[in-house]
Amino acid sequence: MIELPSLSTDVRHHVHELLSQVTDTDGVRPVNESADLVIAGHRPGRFLLATDDDLIVGLAVLDERDNTIQLAVHPEHRRQGHGATLLKAALQQSPESSVWAFSTLAGAKALADAVGLQPERELLKMTRPLADEVQPVIPDGWRIRPFDAADAEGVVATNAAAFAHHPEQGKLTLEEFHDLTRQPWFSREGLLVTTPVNDGDDVGGFHWTKRHDERVGEVYVLAVHPEHSGLGLGRALLAAGLAHLSQIGCTEVILFVEASEERVVEMYRSASFVTITTDTSYRS
Repeated sequence: MIELPSLSTDVRHHVHELLSQVTDTDGVRPVNESADLVIAGHRPGRFLLATDDDLIVGLAVLDERDNTIQLAVHPEHRRQGHGATLLKAALQQSPESSVWAFSTLAGAKALADAVGLQPERELLKMTRPLADEVQPVIPDGWRIRPFDAADAEGVVATNAAAFAHHPEQGKLTLEEFHDLTRQPWFSREGLLVTTPVNDGDDVGGFHWTKRHDERVGEVYVLAVHPEHSGLGLGRALLAAGLAHLSQIGCTEVILFVEASEERVVEMYRSASFVTITTDTSYRS
């Protein structure tokens, strides 16, 4: 096993190959966006690699920003102890970290059980088709418009207030926000903010959409400042974002939401979203 504080260009290339092979076999990517940023060198983290004849056959990403561990083992090298070895070593180095199992595949659940981990959180992946989406009914005194650079601090502040309870999303800093706006997928028109009509540019909420490809879009982040909850801004922003994704050609939309957020889950269900998979976070 090899421990690395960062990845060289050559090793990063082989890591991406491993992740692609795992994704093709399992039908789900074994790491999330934050881990991708760690791999790219944009967020702090460490790496453990399992090798076989100089071939990288296993990977553990220790995401120091989110305090998570994420694993991938090459499909042709499973059931040889690589996953257990990587996971035990990662937990020794970062015992306070949680371990994500995306889509909670049987092999990942068995590995967590074998190492003595217990589920602590569930993240629902929900979806629905997009067609001719209706324009939102915007509450009196508010407007919805595309993001402007001057909105950055307001978006980050609203995100922090709305997700103060959330172990990852609530940590978003202004610097991290700007980093995300420099990603190839970012679109100013796809980040919709709601502000008072006659009271400056205070960001009361926002719907940040993300286009994955020609067909699939995502409710990337939907947030309303607690001071403005109960006005209907969340539903209006949701409808506005779905209409935007439909207008740019997406035919399907996905989102991820904490299973414990029952009120939010019900809002999405009432908007015709259905759950298709569940991610599980484990902890010792």
